[in-house]
Amino acid sequence: MKRLILLACLLALPCAAKETVRLCFDNEDAYPSTLKNGTGFSFLLLNTVADQLDIHFIYNPLPWKRCLKEVQAGSYDGVIGIAYLPERRSIAAYPLNSKADPLHEQRLLTTTRSVYRRKDSKNDWDGKQFFPLTGSVGVQAGYMAASILKKRQIPNEDSSQSVDDLFRKLSVGLIQIAVAEERQGDRSLKTHPEYAKEIEKLPQPFLISDLFLAFSYSFQNKKTKLSQAIWQNIAIVRESSQFKSVIQE
Repeated sequence: MKRLILLACLLALPCAAKETVRLCFDNEDAYPSTLKNGTGFSFLLLNTVADQLDIHFIYNPLPWKRCLKEVQAGSYDGVIGIAYLPERRSIAAYPLNSKADPLHEQRLLTTTRSVYRRKDSKNDWDGKQFFPLTGSVGVQAGYMAASILKKRQIPNEDSSQSVDDLFRKLSVGLIQIAVAEERQGDRSLKTHPEYAKEIEKLPQPFLISDLFLAFSYSFQNKKTKLSQAIWQNIAIVRESSQFKSVIQE
């Protein structure tokens, strides 16, 4: 048996398993980045990167807050689709430039957080502030928007796991405003006509931000060259004409 293994190596046949990287992501649809059925922009991008680097990504869906905690603890190697906040650098390692700012070119994608309200509501958003806010602003649990609202001391409710649940609360008056990823919010309105009759999107976005693949510090410290190679290849693949043509199909 040992001779057969040695012969396989001498013939340049595969002798070792591919490098495996364990990643978690939100177990609710985060359209268009990651969907519960295993499809989405980020998966397609990362699968292409894996092929380029001859590595293997394992994807595990988790509640978002738990995913972040597991990455911070080093139980997972990284998290897919995390927006940048300075305080989140205590959770995971982002691709950063020499000034310690996140590298826009190494993002997975750029996302817009939009503001939604009931059509009969007078609550408004001018791009800087809500007025006259007569109740809470609803956001998904653990998302970047929740941190921003809390910093600004704006009343908020962040127990919802999905955009559909946000819109349910908005439709029955449990919250007065909902902040949601624009493409996911628009998708929810299309698939739920009962919400579309009552809810509208305001023209000014709440936030435009990049989403990244961020690594646990234990992984990044042990696999520095690999983590850098993954980030660099994300930028290369995302901007390639071949990848863009697939996305447009």
